[in-house]
Amino acid sequence: MEVEVELLGFLRNLAKGEEKVKIRLPDEGKPNVLTVIRVLGEKFGGEFERNVVSFNPLGTHKAALILKNGVEVGALQGLETPVSHGDKLTLIPVSHGG
Repeated sequence: MEVEVELLGFLRNLAKGEEKVKIRLPDEGKPNVLTVIRVLGEKFGGEFERNVVSFNPLGTHKAALILKNGVEVGALQGLETPVSHGDKLTLIPVSHGG
């Protein structure tokens, strides 16, 4: 199974300048958005992964806006949203200031 991931903003820099990445996932099991993020983390490193999701004692949370086929995954099943062959994820970094 293959999904396409579009990277925006500084996430593109963390991904060695790649704008779009095709990710191959195992056909068995039920891959979800978090599965894709973990594969991207293995490919591009921990800093990339930390800028997309945050892992803490209270659970795993999004640190970026994540769209699946144009719909924000928070309106679906969050990081547990299933992905299928041909889906497109868009990762948009969120900046905070103070």
